[in-house]
Amino acid sequence: MRLAPFIQENIETILQEWEDFAMTLSPLTDASTSKLRDHAKDMLGVICVDLETFQGEQDSIDKSQGKAADAPGMTAAQSHAADRLNAGFSIEELVAEYRAMRASVLRLWQAKVRQADESGMQDMVRFNEAIDQAITESIARYSELNRDSQNVFMAILGHDVRNPLGAISMCSQVLLQDANLPDQHVRVARQILRSVDRVNEIVSDLLDFSITHLGGGIPVTLEPINFGVACTEIVEELRMFHPKSDIRVELEGDLNANWDRARIGQALSNLVGNAIHHGTANGVIWVSAVESKDQIVWTIQNEGNVISPDELRVMFKPGKRFAVRTAEHHSSQGNLGLGLYITLAIVEAHKGTIRVSSTELEGTAFTVSMPRQSAA
Repeated sequence: MRLAPFIQENIETILQEWEDFAMTLSPLTDASTSKLRDHAKDMLGVICVDLETFQGEQDSIDKSQGKAADAPGMTAAQSHAADRLNAGFSIEELVAEYRAMRASVLRLWQAKVRQADESGMQDMVRFNEAIDQAITESIARYSELNRDSQNVFMAILGHDVRNPLGAISMCSQVLLQDANLPDQHVRVARQILRSVDRVNEIVSDLLDFSITHLGGGIPVTLEPINFGVACTEIVEELRMFHPKSDIRVELEGDLNANWDRARIGQALSNLVGNAIHHGTANGVIWVSAVESKDQIVWTIQNEGNVISPDELRVMFKPGKRFAVRTAEHHSSQGNLGLGLYITLAIVEAHKGTIRVSSTELEGTAFTVSMPRQSAA
């Protein structure tokens, strides 16, 4: 007996075994039958249709490599993942359901057919491919929804934290205006103000990070700016905060553009700050900008240890950079590495590109190329 007709004729038995297993999972111990079975019948229907559809060798290869054509709309497996996430399932529990379904169907079918011929073997291969496809769809949807919920939480948290930070900042400024305040208290108030400013920067980075992951990228407001003037002002500010750093600026050509002034300043400040933080103590940092036809190219270059190719590949991906660090590296680094990610998002919002190179001879260089008139 072929597998697809077997599943259709024994659908109730298969669903009952699915239900019995689902009931053992903690989020569904008191759930109704419809909640326990959820989209199981629909997913088995999709699998039966797949088993009865002609599939060439290349189709099989494409499916095994995750290159199968996307189905229109939301698949049953994707909808199942969303429901299970809302029910409190972990991703391990979600995958366990598919593992149980695979084992149940093959065990029941084996008891029926006893021995499989060539067509039966093909059905078993196709069935496993279909289950793997459903697992892939479910995991992708589960992960997407889970990331979205985390980003919404971070955005709300960042927004709510700003109110108490504003109050602390205002109180410290009031204290600094008191001429009778003892010197020791003045130093404490200044330290509080500096710390609040630093936390505000972190909160802003978290908000930008959350916004970009919720879709749409970083919003920008375009206006005419002279990048040469903006670059000089930002470098002067950084020199005040880092008086021991040797930052040199070279500007060439027409640097007028139509960009978001605040966001471009943020991106440049992130790159120069990164060069200060990771460069050698007494090394020179070069900041250059030059016109190139309808683009402006700016480069931030510093001396320092060569960055490995593996690190360069995840330079703008804070999640992956964070994941590969050791516990000691986490504590010594002291930040989440969001600055470069946000810089990339700002550049891309202006339809520009950014690349990084690192060699022993030339040091580490970030090169940004952006159209003078950004159609953001």
